[in-house]
Amino acid sequence: MNLPRLPQSNQWVFPTEPSPRGAIAVSRIALRFERRADLFFALVAKSMSLAKVALITLGLALVSCATEPPLLIGRFIKGIPQPNQWKNFLAQAEQGQIEEVRDEVAQPSAGMHWIDYQFGQVGAAHPKAATLSEIFKGKFRPEAKTSYARVHKEKTTDVESLLTALPTDAEMTQQHHGLVAKDSNHQNHVPRIAEEKRSVTVNAWLYWVSRQSDDDYHLILGDTSELSSKTVFMNAEISGLPPDKPTRQPFVRLRDELRNVLATRPNKNGAFENPLPVRITGSLLWDGEHRNPHNVGPKKPIDIRPKKAWEIHPIHDFVH
Repeated sequence: MNLPRLPQSNQWVFPTEPSPRGAIAVSRIALRFERRADLFFALVAKSMSLAKVALITLGLALVSCATEPPLLIGRFIKGIPQPNQWKNFLAQAEQGQIEEVRDEVAQPSAGMHWIDYQFGQVGAAHPKAATLSEIFKGKFRPEAKTSYARVHKEKTTDVESLLTALPTDAEMTQQHHGLVAKDSNHQNHVPRIAEEKRSVTVNAWLYWVSRQSDDDYHLILGDTSELSSKTVFMNAEISGLPPDKPTRQPFVRLRDELRNVLATRPNKNGAFENPLPVRITGSLLWDGEHRNPHNVGPKKPIDIRPKKAWEIHPIHDFVH
């Protein structure tokens, strides 16, 4: 556009009113700037939100770590140590001569074959058969044994403290006859009762693992780092896969993890040479089939069976 020149000066002067074409150009520039500014501030806000989420996640993780006590590493003994008895137990286990009270035998399914009941699947004609062969086959409270109590996790404790606070088998049998009864098909489908709707965690040592005919794994936990005259034992179980959804987690992962432990930690057919420090979390369950005097676990050459039928069943977390 033409700018007027002052008669007696070399300076240029802009008109007070811009032309219509100039106004349009300025408006376009301003609109472009506004859009880019909006985009810039949106990106900044998003970055700040992501950073805030990351900080919150990190904070929660640190809090979680801080509230979880460390595993009980080292020697912890109460009573009189019994190293010779455990050596004898290991020798008998290596020869397959442990007398064990097991779950009642379940009828094998058509898809089950080539199974090593101590350590798991050895071979199968099809990968799907490996999963099908690990489905829980028990008939006694299968719904409770393959599901979790949806409650807040309690503070970590130890085996003796947990068991001492729980009713005896005689008390449970008297108060809850439905938890021991079986129908005409030898089945029981009673859901969890109020006393079983608990999520508990124990620090312990893993002494013995045995796979049962119903495809549960029994984990015999003790509250001392080696066998002693006052070791208190408790049974915890990694359940067979839920029949309604065999791929459900953490059931599949836990079974694989346990088999890896059996394959990599020194043991004699499931009896650990040195009991393994573990932290076990899961749902509390009183198993009427395991009530005294039918407590499950190795009976001879030494009796390391729990004195109560209270179990962590099923296990949800297995830290080792």
